[in-house]
Amino acid sequence: MKSLNEDLMEIKDQLRRQLKWKEHAERLQTQINNKKEITSILAEKLADEKEDVESLRNLSIANIFSTIAGNKQEKLLVHEKEVIEAKLKYQEAYKVLSELKEEQQEYLLKIKKLGDLNSIYSKMLDRKEKLIHDEQSIWSQALFDLTEAEVDVLGGLQEYEEAIEAGGIAQLALGDAKTSFEKAKGWSTFDMFGGGVISTSMKHSHLDTAKNTVHEAEKRLRQFQDELLDIQNHMKIDLSMSELLTFADYFFDGIVIDWMVHNKITQAMTQIEETFDLVTRTLKKLEEEQILLREKIDELSLERIKLIEQA
Repeated sequence: MKSLNEDLMEIKDQLRRQLKWKEHAERLQTQINNKKEITSILAEKLADEKEDVESLRNLSIANIFSTIAGNKQEKLLVHEKEVIEAKLKYQEAYKVLSELKEEQQEYLLKIKKLGDLNSIYSKMLDRKEKLIHDEQSIWSQALFDLTEAEVDVLGGLQEYEEAIEAGGIAQLALGDAKTSFEKAKGWSTFDMFGGGVISTSMKHSHLDTAKNTVHEAEKRLRQFQDELLDIQNHMKIDLSMSELLTFADYFFDGIVIDWMVHNKITQAMTQIEETFDLVTRTLKKLEEEQILLREKIDELSLERIKLIEQA
């Protein structure tokens, strides 16, 4: 049979996770609503141009750019440029929307699986009250309060560990994005100096890879930001997240012209590097706070043991 201390740690951790997942699901709903609106606006714009929205969802950049083959990109009409950019933005928005919905469903299933934890916790509190008033029991109100405090700090430590893990994954994704843009930049430079059809094709191929790695980096940054919000909301720690910007919409603006593509690649690389540095600084701060929490847990554990020995 588990001790009250073990039961408390388990139920409090489950309650923490349930609340965390509910908050994540609520934040995801806000993002889903925003992304739905953006996707709808872009779909309407493309429908007005008699574009098949369904067929655009998986087209590569090369395929999309092929729609203007035979024309000088610099001579395209303004609305033609806007349509191509809308295609790229719609594709990205639809992909993000699908992922947001999938993530939300995962959280809702996790919440449902945990069941009614409040009633379980309420029964545990009744059990605690009986033990406190039992003269044969070592439990006292002071010991229970100390155990509760220890459990709460352990929950906080878990939040930091989850945030640090998410930040590490975001760093790896940013590294992949940077590598992809470096390759795209090389072919873009070659293409600008008359590389021909092959260099243009290679540039578009690497841009497709870069687009996918940027998408993954944004997804991982969003998840890291969500973990930081958990800490900020429950641990009252100030962590700046405003600089975790999105790349996609910015990158697709004005991407049609060749020189603009090259310029966007260079700017995207700079932004990736700056974001990587920001994530690194944030992780360092998290790791410093994590050390302090571990020291706090050790202190509370020693206090609890001392109180039990004195009982």
